[in-house]
Amino acid sequence: MSTRYEIRIACALSETIRTAFSELRAVELSPTSTLLTGDIRDQSELHGLLARIADLGIDITEVRTQP
Repeated sequence: MSTRYEIRIACALSETIRTAFSELRAVELSPTSTLLTGDIRDQSELHGLLARIADLGIDITEVRTQP
């Protein structure tokens, strides 16, 4: 069973983000904020995703589950 997550990042939506996170839905909220949403299978997958974001030097401003 997977859990739907919302991950808010502090950067504009770009082609790099679309490509790097193609398994997630990406919505630009403002010129400096993008919301990534998607189903994550387990904590290991979540930590891997967060590490990929950090490896790109992108600040994570919020992580939460959707009901």
